[in-house]
Amino acid sequence: VMIFFVLSGFLITWLLLKEEEQSGTISLKLFYLRRSLRIFPAFYAYWLLLTAASLLLHKRYDVAQAICSLLYVNNYYQALRGDPNTGFSHTWSLGIEEQFYLLWPLVFLLLRHARHRLRFLIAAILSLELYREALIFLFHRDQGYIYEAFDTRADHLLIGCLLAVALRAGVWTGLWRRLCSSPWLAAVPLGLLAISTALALRFGSTYRDAVGFVIDPLLVAVLIVQTIAHPAAGLGVALNWDWMRYLGTISYSVYLYQQLVVDSVRKLTARWPAVSLLAIILAVIAMANASYWIVERPFLRLKKRFEAARARSG
Repeated sequence: VMIFFVLSGFLITWLLLKEEEQSGTISLKLFYLRRSLRIFPAFYAYWLLLTAASLLLHKRYDVAQAICSLLYVNNYYQALRGDPNTGFSHTWSLGIEEQFYLLWPLVFLLLRHARHRLRFLIAAILSLELYREALIFLFHRDQGYIYEAFDTRADHLLIGCLLAVALRAGVWTGLWRRLCSSPWLAAVPLGLLAISTALALRFGSTYRDAVGFVIDPLLVAVLIVQTIAHPAAGLGVALNWDWMRYLGTISYSVYLYQQLVVDSVRKLTARWPAVSLLAIILAVIAMANASYWIVERPFLRLKKRFEAARARSG
């Protein structure tokens, strides 16, 4: 999820910068419309399906959580009330994403020059990191809040934004050259991320929230640059395999349905643990495929029309 946040901040900002360069500004109306077409159809189809299944099968259904999920504020519901562990539990991350989509383009428009954006992003990231450390060590905030609230995770998205602005503005070029001098240097941030994950497993949420949440997104940002710089070598080769690219295409639906599918399939295959993992993977991909082709794809075609119209206008 943390990798997803950094990557999302990077991609959204890169698209905003590209649109600004082409047309001289960005259209908030079209931005929000494109995001809505990308996100809402698949999510609300999932929401309706899970609600119907829960009511018909008399499964546990937290009405307050379902409503908060519907409104993309489940991250704060769970941060303040705890996770009731339902099929809506993973939508906390979608809430953070939606709040980011709502706020960042407005800030982006207010900051007209690259140097202003760089200064703002650096100051905001450092401020949010200090704020999170204060919540952990001074106010002893529950780890659930630190993990799921927008105000404690926004710096991960902003690190992606900073990376996009810096690359597009051509700053810190010496640093990028050194980091990307060899495709095999990607092994360094990958190794450090593995070590950090092991430390989080060993020392728990205190390390994860106080140290990992500071170091890990920076390592992900470095990895993004290295992968872009070497698409035909090292990690870039693996990410460009056809099946990996297709998995990326359906990844949104994969994330939506894994919460619903994993537990159900695990229970059904409990007697055959050797095939349980394979069955889970196949079931998740099957559900994600159905969601992508039936729900996502028609709306993505509509989204592309707006992108093409904006490009012609520019």
